[in-house]
Amino acid sequence: MSKKNKMRIIIQCVMIFLFFLSGVSMGATGKFTIVGMGTTPDLMTIRAVECVKEADIVILAEAGDKTAWKELIARKEVWFLGHNTQVFYGVDPETLKDQAAREKAFRLDKQRREMIDRIAAAVRKGKKIAFLQGGDPMIYGITYPLEMLPKSVPVEIVPGVGAFQAASAAVKMSPPYGWDTSSVILTMNDWTGHADTNEKLMATQTSMVFYTMHLNYPELFAQLNRHYPDNTPVAVVNHAGDRTRQKVIMSTVGRFLDEVNYRELPLEAHLLMVGKFLKTGQARKEGLVGGKSYIEQRYGSGGHE
Repeated sequence: MSKKNKMRIIIQCVMIFLFFLSGVSMGATGKFTIVGMGTTPDLMTIRAVECVKEADIVILAEAGDKTAWKELIARKEVWFLGHNTQVFYGVDPETLKDQAAREKAFRLDKQRREMIDRIAAAVRKGKKIAFLQGGDPMIYGITYPLEMLPKSVPVEIVPGVGAFQAASAAVKMSPPYGWDTSSVILTMNDWTGHADTNEKLMATQTSMVFYTMHLNYPELFAQLNRHYPDNTPVAVVNHAGDRTRQKVIMSTVGRFLDEVNYRELPLEAHLLMVGKFLKTGQARKEGLVGGKSYIEQRYGSGGHE
């Protein structure tokens, strides 16, 4: 064998050794997945459970999540990426005039970028990372990592049973069926900068579901009373989907503030539902006569008229 060929083989062997030394295994397929874990552990989907079991690393939003899913993540490496990291996302720190806000924006921007770099590096080494989030991550969850990660990083979202679905099941009524409406608005507290303020949305008088993080109830019901009849049904669902703690409190737009001790409701563990659907169920004002031809064409007349 010539010296040239020997040298080529030595170089190739060194490169292969360095490749393995870097922690990258040939054929390894890494991925970053955001996993909806349901509103309670027994509402996790099969896909969610399988994804967590296969993960090498799990990311949690809160320290308490370690207890909620301890059986699945007991021996896994755990990282944390909190809800607070969403603050100032979308805002250029350079545009902030307040020094304290500016410093915080830069600090959080750095924290986000460091986590994204960490995720990308691990995935490129063949690691499977699962970011676990309660409920369904696509409703007010933390999804910005998908926007920040390089396009070369494989990503997936595993949907979960969210508070909206669990609360609808709790009241045993379907929000889109609103007697004379066919829509439902999911919203939350009004913050500075919102274009679609809740009072604008109330003008439609359709079904509304409020995610109640830091909701100002007196202000909200002052608005509701300006747009909905006093007897419009209202439901609060505590701990939606939890068979041991779930509780439904019924009232109306006009009586809610007097009947419900809203200050004692479990913080960030209840949902507020407003609309005629809570009383009428699937009954329609026009009896779906307007959609009769579509229904018969799609499903048949049924032969039971």
